[in-house]
Amino acid sequence: MAQGALGDLRVVEYAQGVTGPFCAKAFADLGADVVKVEPPGGDVSRGHGPFPEDEPHPEKSGRFLYLNTNKRGVTLDVEREEGRELLRELAGSADIFVADLAPTAYGELGLDYETLSARNPGLIMVCVSPYGLTGPYRDYQGSAFTAFHVGGMGRETPYNEITDSEAFPPLVDGGDQGDYLTAWTAAITALIAVFHRSTYGTGQLLDVSAMEAVAGMTRMPIASIGYGQEPKISREKANFPWVMPCKDGYVSFAPFLLDHWWRAVVDMMGSPGWAVSEAFATTMGRVQNADVVEPLTVEWLMEHTRQEIYEMALARSVACFPVNTMGEVLDSRQYAARDFFVDVDHPRAGTQRQPGAAGIYSGTPWAVRRPAPLLGEHTREVVCGELGRTEEELAALLGAGVVGEAAR
Repeated sequence: MAQGALGDLRVVEYAQGVTGPFCAKAFADLGADVVKVEPPGGDVSRGHGPFPEDEPHPEKSGRFLYLNTNKRGVTLDVEREEGRELLRELAGSADIFVADLAPTAYGELGLDYETLSARNPGLIMVCVSPYGLTGPYRDYQGSAFTAFHVGGMGRETPYNEITDSEAFPPLVDGGDQGDYLTAWTAAITALIAVFHRSTYGTGQLLDVSAMEAVAGMTRMPIASIGYGQEPKISREKANFPWVMPCKDGYVSFAPFLLDHWWRAVVDMMGSPGWAVSEAFATTMGRVQNADVVEPLTVEWLMEHTRQEIYEMALARSVACFPVNTMGEVLDSRQYAARDFFVDVDHPRAGTQRQPGAAGIYSGTPWAVRRPAPLLGEHTREVVCGELGRTEEELAALLGAGVVGEAAR
């Protein structure tokens, strides 16, 4: 019996960095058999930290180890025809093929959907790129940074905070959010395509643009355009911010837009005279007087710690949470109670703590079944055991540099 919710699927990934690998990881962590194909030098993420003791090593990159759990690893040189043919054979055995090549490279390498689907009509091919396979920007280079801004999220970051747009330009997002948003979009799209195939029996090409994936996450500007209005720059301060300062940092605290939340917060603050004013009793009244309500609320917040505010708000069913450092996130009692972080043992990097399941499934649970692969770790297993090459043929491919095996 297949393990995991997606244990009956086979995925081949030829992608580097964050977007393609994280898309394939979503399937691998739910039980799919994912074969990761790397070039001879390995995925570029192997060169990105963090590293144990800050010593760079291609088998110890925290980024790579997280993005590639539960995958098997094969090394192929697709600049050579023999390598391309092996990759075509792998794609021919797959339900899903995830790739991040430049738009023109698919045809040049014989890895285009027309060629691959001729061998495997049920193939779902997921192509992730900065601007899509077609259109005026398709040949432009891109990154998580450019996707975040050209997709519109930079224009509204930070949300509802800026009083002088000229003095405060858009901020860079933290942690490659543009890439992760694109990866989730690609994974969800691929899963829909799996359902489509189970219903209609056909595969399809999925063209996932980072620019469009990020644009789908924007708030007010897109909504404004949808209603025929000029797009509002929602980073400009209109009323109350979502994050406010307190005695030892910041809290996400926005009780002003709901009357019952405001009444609860007035009780939290000890019902000071200014807060019980009829002028602030309604949402409209508080919004119209935000320049008065906000600084007086901050004055009270500055007398209390994040934890104190959080506990008081929680006791009154008011939405609030502390803004934590990464160290505090790792030590969070909430995450500990959920067993969110998991320890993964790796033969070269040792034990690494990584984020766990995005969702919990009782019957087919998320699980780390194997650590990220060593470079070329499963080349022999896949090339001989699954593609049918003999040991002599493998030796010749190794000698020619077409494939590579992990150093033992």
